[in-house]
Amino acid sequence: MVSLLLAFSVQAVSVTTGPPRASADTATYQSAALRVVIAEAARFNRRVPAGLGAYRAVMESEISIGSQRSGKGEQSVSLEQVTSELTWSRTGAFEQRVIGYRSQSAAAQFATIGFFRDAWAVPSLYGNRLALLFGRDTSRRRDPGRSRATRPPVLAVHPLADDRERVYRFRGGDTVQVLRVNDREISILRISVEPKERIRDATVIFTGELDLDARRRHVVRMRGYFLRVGGPKPATGALRLMRPQAIAFVELVNSEVNQAYWLPSYQRFEAQATAPFLGDARAVFRIVSRFRRYDVTAPDGAVTTAELEVGDTLRLSRYHLSFASRDSMTGFSAWRAELGALSSDVAATDFDDVAPDLWRPTGPPQTTLRPESVSDVLHVNRIEGAFTGIGVAHRFRDQVPGLTARATAGYAWSERTARGRVVVAYEHGRVRLGLRAGRSLDITNDFRFVYDSGNAISAIFGVDDYDYVDRRSATLTVARLLPDRFGSNLRVAVGAVDDRAARMSMDKGWMGRKAFRPNRGVVEGRYVRAALTLDWRPDISAEMMRTGAGGRVHYERGDGTLDYHRVEVRAASRWNRGRVTIAGRVDAGQVFGKVIPPQQLFELGSEAARVAMAGLGGVQDSSSLAFWAPVSSATDGVLTSINAGLRLFGGGRWPPGGPSPGTRRPMAGAAVVRAAAVTAPGRGGRIRGT
Repeated sequence: MVSLLLAFSVQAVSVTTGPPRASADTATYQSAALRVVIAEAARFNRRVPAGLGAYRAVMESEISIGSQRSGKGEQSVSLEQVTSELTWSRTGAFEQRVIGYRSQSAAAQFATIGFFRDAWAVPSLYGNRLALLFGRDTSRRRDPGRSRATRPPVLAVHPLADDRERVYRFRGGDTVQVLRVNDREISILRISVEPKERIRDATVIFTGELDLDARRRHVVRMRGYFLRVGGPKPATGALRLMRPQAIAFVELVNSEVNQAYWLPSYQRFEAQATAPFLGDARAVFRIVSRFRRYDVTAPDGAVTTAELEVGDTLRLSRYHLSFASRDSMTGFSAWRAELGALSSDVAATDFDDVAPDLWRPTGPPQTTLRPESVSDVLHVNRIEGAFTGIGVAHRFRDQVPGLTARATAGYAWSERTARGRVVVAYEHGRVRLGLRAGRSLDITNDFRFVYDSGNAISAIFGVDDYDYVDRRSATLTVARLLPDRFGSNLRVAVGAVDDRAARMSMDKGWMGRKAFRPNRGVVEGRYVRAALTLDWRPDISAEMMRTGAGGRVHYERGDGTLDYHRVEVRAASRWNRGRVTIAGRVDAGQVFGKVIPPQQLFELGSEAARVAMAGLGGVQDSSSLAFWAPVSSATDGVLTSINAGLRLFGGGRWPPGGPSPGTRRPMAGAAVVRAAAVTAPGRGGRIRGT
């Protein structure tokens, strides 16, 4: 996922600039009035205001890597916080100097800033071109002798460039907001920017929303994504829907400085990538930055008319990225925000309304080879052996807005069993309706991590710690999204279920000698299952990097051959306070019933539990090979477990000597030490360390 995002690039070609057309172009502007607004804005935007000579500022950025899954929110596996000093002048010269760095990750850790060749901040929105992250500029012939570090940056055509009419068309122009600054009111015009249908030369453009100061016509905000158009025609039809997709979203927000200039205050760059055969999940690489402490200086001497004309297009030189000394970076302490604060306020779905056609809910009907998750395509476990499958999704879009139909089918080669499902989903506003029917191998383990999708391929190496039930079911779900952007929801589900025992088809892994433990037994039977679930911020967990608080309340009951009631509660939080990270997760549950099905059991302490344990089976005791020992024994009360963790080497440092503009080396790794204590009434606790 990391390599996919860091290799993400866009390409651009240069175009010949020229004056705006003298007559209105109905294919370019929605109205004559809008054409006048755009022409005025372009005239102001192509030159730096006469009184703005240079500025110095401080920028605090947060870089995160993670993924977003439909219905499960977003998870971050890595966070980096960077403080930079910025120096910019009206000539186009710009330097970003990193003076502070700290990081945190869920696993092996490296510094993404080591992959940057240039500054990631956009110092101003004045001019004819915008410089982008990654990639290279194809407007010039490639020089084999030129090193990668010296190649010019990628350039995109600014929506207000002199040559805008060749590639853009504009709609809208209505007042959408009124900003109140002290005793003044500033009206904001919103304009929709789209690419034209026929563009010959390969060009990188912006598509999305452009907000303007209604009075002075300065750019207040740009929100959308960058797109490569023209040149060789991309794949169409089925090939277009099957290829991986990567989109570079941006939100560039300016604020008024000294009541004269609009300079950067907030910037967000977000690369989202997905592949049809990997399901609905998106890999997300995000940079969120806030600017402060502007020190603006006027030009040296008066700026003549000739100098203004020469500076109209703003020469875009390389945006230089440099680093302070190692001791200075590691000793930096003047952080304005806690680590994780900027990333936790945003979500990958924020850009869905301005996403490209393939990701939008509107448009002509669309059929793709896209399963719900990668495990629908390939996984290995001790029940099925190797499982391969395929998934198809049909989005009706404009034909029936909000309706999606899916089908997934696969075959377990060792078990010699076919499994699959059909799903019909409907979305309207915050309401979600779903009908799901099929045969699945469900996991019965309790208190799992929210993103735990089960065993993928670890069984190949002899590791499979899940228990399974062979389940046939048909379920109707009604859900209501709560008013946030993080997947919080309340849902009700009811359906018919048929549970059957799942028998092992693999004794041990293909590449390991250790035998698998037996699969936990189940009570077979048919029943009607009803459930009520409240999920609040499912993207928050103690195991991942997103900060905040979340929780879950789940009630489930079965009526029929299997008759039970089950209650489950979860609370999770993660906070960073300076050098200290406080993360916690609490899970609690109870099952009620005369005979509790083992596949629903997670707590001991009743007579019904003793009956249920008979279905759990046993494991062979190595000290007495002739006897079988039960996997569990009843207690006289509630079983509890406590886990504690200590993170070492968090926030790895650059190698000795400190970084340099050309450094690409990852940072040092991180280590985590955990211990678990399990206690039961009347028994001593035991400690297990990992």
